[in-house]
Amino acid sequence: MRLLVLIFSVLVFVCAFPSRAADADADWQRVLALDAGPKARTTSSAEAQGAVMEHLAKQERVIREFIAGHADDARVFEAKLRLARLLSMRGTIAGGKHAGDGARFLEEMEKTATAEQRTEIEFTRLAESMRRLQKPTAPQRTALLADARRFQSAHPDDKRLGALLSEIALLFETEPKTMRTLLLEAQALTHDEDLKARIADDLRRVEMLGQPVALGFKPSGNRRVDIAEFHGKAVLLVFFAAWSEPSMDAVVELQRSIAALPKDRVQLLGVSLDTKPEKLGDFARTRKITWPVWCDGKGWESPMIRALGINALPTVWLIDGEGRLRSLNALEDTVAQVRELVGK
Repeated sequence: MRLLVLIFSVLVFVCAFPSRAADADADWQRVLALDAGPKARTTSSAEAQGAVMEHLAKQERVIREFIAGHADDARVFEAKLRLARLLSMRGTIAGGKHAGDGARFLEEMEKTATAEQRTEIEFTRLAESMRRLQKPTAPQRTALLADARRFQSAHPDDKRLGALLSEIALLFETEPKTMRTLLLEAQALTHDEDLKARIADDLRRVEMLGQPVALGFKPSGNRRVDIAEFHGKAVLLVFFAAWSEPSMDAVVELQRSIAALPKDRVQLLGVSLDTKPEKLGDFARTRKITWPVWCDGKGWESPMIRALGINALPTVWLIDGEGRLRSLNALEDTVAQVRELVGK
């Protein structure tokens, strides 16, 4: 009888391994599935923030369940890194007592980390620092670049360096020489074709700084509009789409900025990446857009978009009274940038 019990126990023990492995794989797929982000449709920034917080709570629960249920799984360290990033994002949104949750979690991870894992923790800290810098000051940009250079010096063969430097380069849009240097270095470091294409777009834009923008278009049902006709005015050219919530916020912010500027010295123009004109019409009516907007319905594949190197929304350019591109990021401190150009 004892022999039968022993045989049964061994069979259960042996058969349990595939079952646990299968469970771990299924639970890991649940973790990965949530990378897609919240599915809820929102109509305001407050609703969007609520949807993000709800999704983060769900992600946290699923990740913690994976860590607790599969402590010996090789993916646990990655799960913990995901949790650290999640906690950091939640802290950025919620603030208060949660502000340092991600950093504290990384500190705990570091106590038992291997050398390889410490590299991943270091990179995660760097990525999180960059994510938090929505509108970095010049000293903040410089400090972040110094941190990136230290990481590069310590890990010169890290395959993520190209992507890292290309992202940091975008923070230096007001310093085109530095931006161009970083982009060229990133281009040389990466072998990813998609990233190379994005860097090529970024370089195309930075090379246009200080150059005349020859742009004319015919908004639906209206006469042709040409930037040249606004000689003497500052032109804010916004690239947006009705399906992009950050674009909606940017349009509202730009219209608020325009209201604080001399009407005879500034003009707002738009280029929409919408593929459904009716959606754009609804958006224009809702946001009270009365300024010229061009849309060819081709989205990211529009020849104009490709020629100008636009690869992110919203994008706002500032063009001076002579028709030259002066800023690739006129959404930051819009009023100050325009006043510097028009002298008021």
